[in-house]
Amino acid sequence: MRYISTRGQAPALSFEDVLLQGLASDGGLYVPETLPRYTPEELMALRGLPYDELACRVMYPFGEESIAEDDFR
Repeated sequence: MRYISTRGQAPALSFEDVLLQGLASDGGLYVPETLPRYTPEELMALRGLPYDELACRVMYPFGEESIAEDDFR
Protein backbone atom coordinates (compact mmCIF):
# COMPACT_ATOMS: atom_id res chain seq x y z
CA MET A 1 0.00 0.00 0.00
CA ARG A 2 1.26 3.43 -0.90
CA TYR A 3 0.76 6.58 1.14
CA ILE A 4 0.18 10.04 -0.32
CA SER A 5 0.38 13.52 1.17
CA THR A 6 -2.80 15.41 2.03
CA ARG A 7 -1.26 18.39 0.23
CA GLY A 8 -0.51 16.40 -2.91
CA GLN A 9 2.99 17.74 -3.56
CA ALA A 10 5.17 15.01 -1.99
CA PRO A 11 6.03 11.65 -3.55
CA ALA A 12 3.96 8.59 -2.62
CA LEU A 13 5.81 6.40 -0.12
CA SER A 14 5.65 2.90 1.33
CA PHE A 15 4.50 2.19 4.89
CA GLU A 16 8.09 1.76 6.03
CA ASP A 17 9.20 5.06 4.50
CA VAL A 18 6.23 6.92 6.00
CA LEU A 19 7.05 5.58 9.47
CA LEU A 20 10.64 6.77 9.13
CA GLN A 21 9.82 10.14 7.58
CA GLY A 22 6.81 11.27 9.63
CA LEU A 23 5.35 14.33 7.93
CA ALA A 24 5.42 14.64 4.16
CA SER A 25 8.07 16.92 2.64
CA ASP A 26 5.31 19.35 1.57
CA GLY A 27 4.09 19.66 5.18
CA GLY A 28 1.07 17.43 4.65
CA LEU A 29 0.09 14.25 6.43
CA TYR A 30 0.53 10.87 4.81
CA VAL A 31 -2.69 8.91 4.27
CA PRO A 32 -3.31 5.63 2.44
CA GLU A 33 -3.71 6.04 -1.32
CA THR A 34 -6.55 3.50 -1.21
CA LEU A 35 -8.47 1.85 1.60
CA PRO A 36 -9.08 -1.87 1.95
CA ARG A 37 -12.57 -3.03 0.95
CA TYR A 38 -14.45 -5.65 2.91
CA THR A 39 -17.42 -7.70 1.77
CA PRO A 40 -20.37 -8.05 4.14
CA GLU A 41 -19.25 -11.63 4.76
CA GLU A 42 -15.74 -10.51 5.70
CA LEU A 43 -17.16 -7.94 8.11
CA MET A 44 -19.44 -10.53 9.71
CA ALA A 45 -16.44 -12.84 10.16
CA LEU A 46 -14.84 -10.16 12.37
CA ARG A 47 -17.68 -10.31 14.88
CA GLY A 48 -16.77 -11.95 18.14
CA LEU A 49 -13.02 -12.01 17.53
CA PRO A 50 -10.78 -11.15 20.48
CA TYR A 51 -9.69 -7.51 20.34
CA ASP A 52 -6.06 -8.27 19.47
CA GLU A 53 -7.07 -10.51 16.55
CA LEU A 54 -9.62 -7.98 15.29
CA ALA A 55 -7.05 -5.17 15.45
CA CYS A 56 -4.50 -7.27 13.57
CA ARG A 57 -6.92 -8.16 10.78
CA VAL A 58 -8.05 -4.55 10.35
CA MET A 59 -4.63 -2.89 10.62
CA TYR A 60 -2.34 -5.40 8.91
CA PRO A 61 -3.31 -4.47 5.32
CA PHE A 62 -1.86 -1.00 5.91
CA GLY A 63 1.67 -2.34 6.42
CA GLU A 64 1.67 -5.85 4.97
CA GLU A 65 4.25 -5.02 2.31
CA SER A 66 6.78 -4.00 4.97
CA ILE A 67 6.09 -6.23 7.97
CA ALA A 68 5.68 -10.00 8.19
CA GLU A 69 2.32 -10.91 9.74
CA ASP A 70 3.94 -12.85 12.59
CA ASP A 71 6.05 -9.80 13.47
CA PHE A 72 3.01 -7.54 13.23
CA ARG A 73 1.14 -9.62 15.78
